[in-house]
Amino acid sequence: MKLPWIKFYVNDWLADEAVRACSIESRGLWIDMLALMAKSENHGQLLIGGKPASADQLARIVGISAQKTTELMDELYAAGVFSFDKDVIISRRMVKDERKRKSSNDRVLRWRNSNVTEMKRKCNTNVMGQRLETRDKRLEREKTLVRPTRSDWLAYANEIKWNTRDAESAFDYYESNGWKVGGRAPVKDWKACARNCQRRNQTTNQKGTNTMQQKQKPISSCESAPLYRIMGYASYNEWEKAGCPS
Repeated sequence: MKLPWIKFYVNDWLADEAVRACSIESRGLWIDMLALMAKSENHGQLLIGGKPASADQLARIVGISAQKTTELMDELYAAGVFSFDKDVIISRRMVKDERKRKSSNDRVLRWRNSNVTEMKRKCNTNVMGQRLETRDKRLEREKTLVRPTRSDWLAYANEIKWNTRDAESAFDYYESNGWKVGGRAPVKDWKACARNCQRRNQTTNQKGTNTMQQKQKPISSCESAPLYRIMGYASYNEWEKAGCPS
């Protein structure tokens, strides 16, 4: 992997006996070789164009003769400054540091992935737990919403002096839609619902209308009459001529 910079330990450079035993020219060549190995695709290996670098190529790069370059490389190798991996010159220190760097990166990635996986697991567990809890509460709430039987409904209608015919019509209406108000919210108190239907029926009758004539096909006496009838008009046209009072 190519790196734009490398760690250069000054004390290590000055304390390396193999390097210090070489001439100043050899050390100058070696520092250029280190720079080339840092730019290599395989960090720590002296490659040019993906192939092992030759003495001629190094000579052209550093600006000296090929013979001089060969002599300096022989001096560095004899001092044990670099090694060969097959036909490739390598820096043992750079190769070792690169292995540590990759190992550290892999360890960090494993740690991050494990944390992400654990977070996802906990998140999914919490979400599923909340959904199950919500579902259980909804089912429990629905169980507590006791629906009346026809006999219970009619008995209560008789108790509150409600017309039996209207009570039966209202019972059929709620029984057909699953005992929901407006087709959405479930009925929580059927007795309160019955009283409310009775009040609507009484209000309609007080306006002088027949509950069964509110619509051609009445569904329930719980449904409100048209506004023009509530306001006391025989037809919509009369109500409209009067300015649609409300």
